[in-house]
Amino acid sequence: MADRFGRGRAVIAVVRATSAPGRWQLVSSTATGADVLAQVGNRPASRRHQPWRRPLEQIRDGAGELNVVATGDGHFRWTLTAEDGSAIAESPAVHRDADTCRLAFFDAQRAAGTALGGPRRVALDAVAGR
Repeated sequence: MADRFGRGRAVIAVVRATSAPGRWQLVSSTATGADVLAQVGNRPASRRHQPWRRPLEQIRDGAGELNVVATGDGHFRWTLTAEDGSAIAESPAVHRDADTCRLAFFDAQRAAGTALGGPRRVALDAVAGR
């Protein structure tokens, strides 16, 4: 998968965040560097297998409410929240405007699909409206 800047193929990975226990990062890595696309989790690590899987599925599927939030330093971040208001995932606060921030969410959706083994599969009957 090429990154959004057309810099060749990107490797998508889910890695444990070094800054906070229980947090995971969805990362796009290319020959020229790496970008954190999303951060998920806010609980201490558990023995549960792949605790990042459900939040990545929610990012991939757009399951939640997407908000673009301005930070005090002039940057923007997106947050995806569940119906109960709990955080599912967020981006780093690195985006220079709201539109770029929204586009970054779509990059994260595509990357989440890749990390989970491909895009969500939809039955052809559902697509055809049958």
